[in-house]
Amino acid sequence: MKFARALFILTFFIIFMGNSFAYDHEFIITDLVSDNSIQIQRLNKLIILLPGDILAIYSHETKDVLGYARVSSVTDNSDLFMATVETHNKNGIIRVENYLKKLDLTKPDNDIPARYDLTYKDESKAAAKYRPLVYAGLVQGMTASNLFKNEFLIGPSILSYGVTSNTQLNVNLASSIFNVLNLSAKNKLVDNETLELSIENGFQYYPLTKKGSYQFTGYLDMASNSNFKSYAKFKLFTKKPEDQSLSNSEEYQRDLNLEVQFSYGYIFSNWNQLIFGPKLDVNKKRVGGNVAYYLIEKNFNTMFGVSSNDFSEFRLGKQGYLINLDFWWRF
Repeated sequence: MKFARALFILTFFIIFMGNSFAYDHEFIITDLVSDNSIQIQRLNKLIILLPGDILAIYSHETKDVLGYARVSSVTDNSDLFMATVETHNKNGIIRVENYLKKLDLTKPDNDIPARYDLTYKDESKAAAKYRPLVYAGLVQGMTASNLFKNEFLIGPSILSYGVTSNTQLNVNLASSIFNVLNLSAKNKLVDNETLELSIENGFQYYPLTKKGSYQFTGYLDMASNSNFKSYAKFKLFTKKPEDQSLSNSEEYQRDLNLEVQFSYGYIFSNWNQLIFGPKLDVNKKRVGGNVAYYLIEKNFNTMFGVSSNDFSEFRLGKQGYLINLDFWWRF
């Protein structure tokens, strides 16, 4: 009886370990066909794989996630597939024997690390949690990233629509509260593993004074490393009358005005982010800035922060410091 019991326990342990290995190593790379094309083999027979499915690539040595691959086709052997490497950590090398796991990026509970180099940029239904941050709230404004084609972003302060993956239309809803019509179009010019560069043309109309203003904004986002990202923004705008908004409480008389902003982002292990940095109003000779924490869920973002148009004004209010709260949906 003791021998039979020991044999049963040993058999159960072997089966359990086998299933655990199959789960951790659902697929394995068997061949590097080209720079971005790989052949993979199914190890876990229970997992169904179809063209278009997303896989996370893991190093078989360090166990780190190297990037994502998309299944492109099935070979004559039902357990062999061809996949395209969509993105990978430039510090890691994809090689034979790396293993893969199937992901469902439409769900926010995937067990993958939070890193800027693992944000997903393909035009799919991936949850906003895994996508680059496009809008950072009313005070911080846009980043260089764009919405994908037919994607919406909506909240109390903003309404945006992705015409294509490179062109985005924006309506500043917060400005309308202060009787200012604010429309803009943002176009992405460069998007690679190192940086994103976009430009935005904006138009504002002030019905009370029947005056308009043109605004040109350039955005540059650069990933410093896996967990840090830098955001640079310069804004050129023409004359503006005074209004009641938080960011434009004084009149700008010059034909051309300049505002420069530098921010740094940090991504936490749960995919939430912290963004902070200074802002320089060249014409007013004022230095302000903001700091904000972003709760990023499947399609809902919440931002809490503090901002200032002038650090030297030690008081609450739009001339000094403001407590910020904003939220929006992305779908």
